[in-house]
Amino acid sequence: MQRAGSYFVAVIEDQETGRIVASGTLVVEQKFIRMCGRVGHIEDIVVAKGQQGKRFGFTIIKQLRELAHATGCYKSILDCSEENAPFYEKCGLEVKGLQMAVYSPDAASKKTATANI
Repeated sequence: MQRAGSYFVAVIEDQETGRIVASGTLVVEQKFIRMCGRVGHIEDIVVAKGQQGKRFGFTIIKQLRELAHATGCYKSILDCSEENAPFYEKCGLEVKGLQMAVYSPDAASKKTATANI
């Protein structure tokens, strides 16, 4: 196997204010199965309030999908709420499977701060 994974962040910056108005992350996971293939995990897609509807989210997803392909990922996946699924379908993703999760008992006390973009 090669390196265990890679982490990429895509951002869109407002050129007038210098503020980041949209961002997303790609985590590339090296799998043991599939002949040590790579999977791209698209995470943390966010567009600042007041900047939505300008196709920034679509652009971030497009860039992350292209990056996943360029780094040799055989697929890209993401988790989202049911209400956001239509947006991701417009970005070319398909609904597949079912997400399962288990949370640490003290997870509620470890809530992370969200960046104010």
